[in-house]
Amino acid sequence: MKINYNGLSTEKPDFNRPKPYFAIHQARVDMLEGLEEDFENLVIIGNGGSVTSFRALSYAFRDQHDKNVEIVTTMEPGYLNHLDRAMRTEDTLVMPVSKSGNTTGVIESTLFFMNRGYEILPLTSRGGLLQQIAEKRDLEIIEHPDIGGRFTGLSETALAPAAFLGLDVDEIFEKGREAQEKFWEGNEALEMASALYSAEKQGYSEVMLGFYSTRLFGFYPLMIQLMHESVCKKGNGQTFYGDIGPEFQHHTNQRIFGGKENVLPVFIESSHEHSEIEVPEELRDLELRGKKLGDLDGKKLEESLRAEARGVKQALEEENRPFIEIDVGSVNHDNVAQFMALLQFLPVYSGWLRDVDPFNQPDVEKSKNLGFIERFESE
Repeated sequence: MKINYNGLSTEKPDFNRPKPYFAIHQARVDMLEGLEEDFENLVIIGNGGSVTSFRALSYAFRDQHDKNVEIVTTMEPGYLNHLDRAMRTEDTLVMPVSKSGNTTGVIESTLFFMNRGYEILPLTSRGGLLQQIAEKRDLEIIEHPDIGGRFTGLSETALAPAAFLGLDVDEIFEKGREAQEKFWEGNEALEMASALYSAEKQGYSEVMLGFYSTRLFGFYPLMIQLMHESVCKKGNGQTFYGDIGPEFQHHTNQRIFGGKENVLPVFIESSHEHSEIEVPEELRDLELRGKKLGDLDGKKLEESLRAEARGVKQALEEENRPFIEIDVGSVNHDNVAQFMALLQFLPVYSGWLRDVDPFNQPDVEKSKNLGFIERFESE
């Protein structure tokens, strides 16, 4: 993985802090191996950290499994009924995920599938309502580790559903643990945290994530959650948003270059499989923006994708605007696990730089509590 910083300071201060528990916890990967079952559909029910890390792994390794994966983050009735119509109960495993076991929306969606005869396998802590339901129904559970959801990408929370897809969770964990050790010693993760903080102090309060890889786009919700929930406290932190590139160039480039000058672009790229452009003989003399269409014949699609990204970077350089480049390389177990570990330590260092606690979320619960009350007060 290569990271470049353009126009940003990457000063690395020293922190005298204990190692985060997520980098110490030993996932029980030996118990997860061989979990793959003969089902066609895997339904994961959860919110936030309960699903964001698994989504990243599912996207990245989509070519290594043949399951239909549905991640349910809402109790919207039309959506749940659509899934029920599209799947057969005997071909489906439903896995509700909740650390507390008391997330109301997860319980509601679980009841929807439970009452229709689906096999339910909760991933939760002991003592919560979800575990109590499992006990009443004589269901097995997979125990949730004592780690905040957004930091569980290399724990049972993400690896257990990944194991049901048949992915090599042992290698993912081992490569991820190696990367965690590296980032704890302070290199790319701390440098990137410093660069983002430098940008924030220069007035770049928004970070635009441009993913030039559909397989890495599964990390998008995870990155937003990690940075918003860990860093945005006491008036600190940046707003993160993004889209697939080059698609975002057709709308958000206008915002970046023509709007308020407070957007820091982050380009996230990977290596791609080789595929050449073929232009039929009878079309080669047609014109395309001053060139012959035939001039594209034999060129590589992966180079066209990189050329699109280079065009935006060049425009930024001409205007002396800062940006960050992350090239993950090949989308394999090693590099994906490294990227996961980088994103885990990035918000930790970012919180410490701003003197906020990266492991709490004091402003999240109020709306949850009000939403729970509203369920019983609305007519």
